Amino acid sequence: MGEQGLLEMVLLWSAIAVAVSWLLPQRFQPLLVAACGVGLLAVVSPGSLALLALASVGTFALHRYALLTRTVLLASITAIAGTYLMLLGMSEHSVSSLDLRVVLPLGMAFYALRLIHYLFESYQGNLRPHRLDEYLCYQFLPGTLAAGPIHRCDEFLRDLRRRRWDPPQFARGAQRVLYGLVKLVVLGNYLIGEELWPLLAQWAGHPLAGGYLSVLLFWAKLYLLFSGYSDVAIGFGALMGFNIRENFHWPLLARNIADFWQRWHISLSSWCRDYIFTPVLSVTRKPYVAVLAAMIVLGLWHDLSLRYLLWGAYHGTGIAAFRWFDAKAGQRIEALPAAPAAVWRVFAIAITVHFVLFSFWITRALERILASV
Repeated sequence: MGEQGLLEMVLLWSAIAVAVSWLLPQRFQPLLVAACGVGLLAVVSPGSLALLALASVGTFALHRYALLTRTVLLASITAIAGTYLMLLGMSEHSVSSLDLRVVLPLGMAFYALRLIHYLFESYQGNLRPHRLDEYLCYQFLPGTLAAGPIHRCDEFLRDLRRRRWDPPQFARGAQRVLYGLVKLVVLGNYLIGEELWPLLAQWAGHPLAGGYLSVLLFWAKLYLLFSGYSDVAIGFGALMGFNIRENFHWPLLARNIADFWQRWHISLSSWCRDYIFTPVLSVTRKPYVAVLAAMIVLGLWHDLSLRYLLWGAYHGTGIAAFRWFDAKAGQRIEALPAAPAAVWRVFAIAITVHFVLFSFWITRALERILASV
């Protein structure tokens, strides 16, 4: 099934989930919403359905019967992460390729992290009491299955208990879905994919300009498609009375690389902060080591390869360097002659954008080099 077919299935099953979440008896709603996610995966990716169903029942059993000792927690996380990395290594494409017809089961990149999050929070006692149908509703929420966001379980359970019919929220949800579809269909697929991308052929004889434009359009399309899917998921969540975490917050306006990762793929970067950066920091007491570890994990989540290992190390080094520079030179910079705030803002945004663009250029160059070996 291609990208368009997947989008149609997400819209169909999410719309059915909205209907059953309000029209049918309340006690049946969590299970029926989960059934819509089951239906989506059954049509699009039966293998992913089998994996997520087995993992969801298993993790709930560990929580329900208080079996999560430290050893069991580590073994469970290792099994989930190991299975994901093994299948990712066998896949035809990376998570970031935008080609969803891959060996990797649909949505596994996102639900593997939700499963690990659930195990961590259960072990720490941070989850409110819940039933199996409520947990399945969290894991199988149709809109978030294909491309996230990686929402948090306790926040979802809170919304599930408090949800009430709210016309303004419903209207905002419908608007957000429409906004996401414009990004996906009009801007990402049509404007960039069909109108602008063919124009790159005119720059084939200019390696520098052509390479720069191709990376720029690739990143623009990646942002529009990924954030568009997130908008659709957040919108359908609002239609059902859930507040799904934001995933993007104007990342192209980031003033530095640390600010960028607080705006780009927020649900993933916050996951890495909570479950990689914080534990590594507590062990090593070295924030630069912790941020490097978090960004390397984030890179390998995209693709189990040398190029994304280096991509993660590049961004981690950039964040660490910025933190060091900001701590050491911040006061001296503030003492420099004043300039219009807009000038400094534009300069900082331009530097950040090109730092990120260069990381994509590196990975594409490494991909070509490794393919020629």
